[in-house]
Amino acid sequence: MRVHRHIATLITLGTLASFAACAPYGHSSTEISASWDSGPLDRQYRREHDAMVVRHNDEIAHPRADESSDQRDARQSSERNSLEVRYTTGKNGHMASLPN
Repeated sequence: MRVHRHIATLITLGTLASFAACAPYGHSSTEISASWDSGPLDRQYRREHDAMVVRHNDEIAHPRADESSDQRDARQSSERNSLEVRYTTGKNGHMASLPN
């Protein structure tokens, strides 16, 4: 008998869920999330990232008088890192939008 791929996937998920349910409390590290859609988070990240890149390029092309290039580079690096941390936190937490 030929088992279709989606039936095999459902059987596998059901088996994993039953093992997770039978595991002693506090000792299971299995987490199944078949319903989380990362699309909204990914789209918001992409919008913020693209806007940041445009702003950073504009700041490089038109430097502020009160900020040295080293200060600008450090600030921009910090902004990039902050966005990446927010995105990673959102992914790990299965969030629908970027955390603040």
